[in-house]
Amino acid sequence: MPWFGARMRRATERFRDWGLEWKVFLMTSIVILIAVPLTGAFSFNQAARYIEEYAYNAADRTVSQLSANVGNELKNVSDKLYWINSSDELARAIEWSQNRSDETYSVIFNNVFSLFSKASLSSPTIRGIYLYTPKGEFFEGVPAARKETDFKETAYYEAIKPSSTNRWVYAGENPLFVEEGAVIGLVSRPATATGALELDNYLVISLRADYFERNLQSIQLVPDGFSMILDENGRPILLSSRSEVTEQFLEQAQVPDFSVKPSFFEVKLGDQTYLVNHKPIPIAGWQALVVQPKKQLLVKIAYIKYFTVLLTVALLAFSFFMNKSIARWVTLPVRRLQRLMSQAQKGDLDVRFASESRDEIGELGRRFDELLDQIQRLLKQVVEESLAKRRAEMRALQAQINPHFLYNTLDEIYWKSLEFNDSSASDIILSLSRFFRLSLNRGEEATTVEKEMEHVGQYLKLVNYQYKRQFAFEVSVDERTKEIVVPKIILQPLAENAVLHAFKDNEYQNNRIYVKTFREGTDTTVLTVEDNGSGIDPELIGLFNAPLYDADAATGVASQSGEGYAIMNIKERLRYFFGERASFRVESRVGEGSQFEIRIRDAKEEVPHESTAGGR
Repeated sequence: MPWFGARMRRATERFRDWGLEWKVFLMTSIVILIAVPLTGAFSFNQAARYIEEYAYNAADRTVSQLSANVGNELKNVSDKLYWINSSDELARAIEWSQNRSDETYSVIFNNVFSLFSKASLSSPTIRGIYLYTPKGEFFEGVPAARKETDFKETAYYEAIKPSSTNRWVYAGENPLFVEEGAVIGLVSRPATATGALELDNYLVISLRADYFERNLQSIQLVPDGFSMILDENGRPILLSSRSEVTEQFLEQAQVPDFSVKPSFFEVKLGDQTYLVNHKPIPIAGWQALVVQPKKQLLVKIAYIKYFTVLLTVALLAFSFFMNKSIARWVTLPVRRLQRLMSQAQKGDLDVRFASESRDEIGELGRRFDELLDQIQRLLKQVVEESLAKRRAEMRALQAQINPHFLYNTLDEIYWKSLEFNDSSASDIILSLSRFFRLSLNRGEEATTVEKEMEHVGQYLKLVNYQYKRQFAFEVSVDERTKEIVVPKIILQPLAENAVLHAFKDNEYQNNRIYVKTFREGTDTTVLTVEDNGSGIDPELIGLFNAPLYDADAATGVASQSGEGYAIMNIKERLRYFFGERASFRVESRVGEGSQFEIRIRDAKEEVPHESTAGGR
């Protein structure tokens, strides 16, 4: 049947070109048309629904009863706390703790003990009552030894310290006294007529946790059902029983936000579904939960579901298979495009989608390919323009040799040559020749520290001739720094600043310039130019010391004098040459001199620069 195969191929090609919306619609329609009508035809009848609702309501009444019982008992204890706070005995104890009473500790203790005894006898759940003051402790009702633990080291204090209200605290063992069994503590700051809320006093009423556990155990539940109390953080503090079922529920169940949950909801663990009914216990901020296997609650109507379940499973399996296949067919190109986008995000711009379909995903893939092509073209253009700009900047910088320096040097040679016995002219010519040879550096942008120091030394020697040796200079090179690669003409502008600006106000009298290099630690080369001239304006120092990558600061420097332009160029070349491995700093005091410091950290793998090859 070739015609059938041809028709199928054409149909497949047409479907492939459909919009994604129609593909999803077709998939959803198939699932709905197969699963919903057949499953609904064999769903629970009206009677089964009534029985299920009755079972749910019965569980809801049970948890309401549990919440009310626990809440009433906690309210009774809260009432005892109010009664204690309003008593004269507590007020006198607080005044005694503030040194506003002359009564002895024993008298206060007896009064407080009597007060606490009356409160304990009126409630079967109270285990003991404890009052902490900075001056002394009072307690009653706990026939056990007091632990050496200070009150402020217990869980009671940790709970009440950040809170201005009463706190209910569950503890697996009594934090204050040596005794077995868990306790529930109501922790409060005593509120008396003396305004003691701001004082460091704390009142604790300890309750028997086993009393509440027996209350939980008395609830009639279906087999494998259990009840529990959760604290305000969703942690279980009281359980009706501990079994394999309860442990599994506590380990695997996700405790929800009960404020947005209905009074009952379902939790599925493994092959078992549990009905969870909950009610709040407002006075403590706790939650009462009753957890029961749904299968046990609905055991009387289970037989109604047998046939429905079997048929539904078969139909859902078939619809799931179709849904899975269609979804995979529809979403496979999307996943592929997603993977390609992830690769492009990581920097691989050579990936391409190359889809044959003409639907929305195919069109998106083609746009994605065009976008990558455009990005690659733009990146190439940016790199080429950046390199061209850098080369132009470097050439312009290298050409910034002050022409006046050349003219003055040539004039000096001329006048020296007129003096018959003056041999300094030849010395000047040799220094000038060496100076320009080092400046040109065979057209390379990089040189070594040794050559750079010789270059600045020749400059200072020549300019000192021009200024009739009115200043002294010294160039010192650390042997360990000679082969370090640096941009050429990086120190000469700093020395020129010292000559032209630092000494101008002092008319070049007794001035000195020091240029030196040294190694700091095992990985840092330091180059410094220091003078004892007139110093730098403090406002300029802040701009000079801006980070190398701070473009705004560099612009601010450039807006100043020619000195600012020179330093801006130096910082820009350092950033371009070394990146974050270099830093530039100026220290100066007006009238005392300046120090320019360049610090260069070694790269992890130093590779000799090509400009250092060969001779000088």
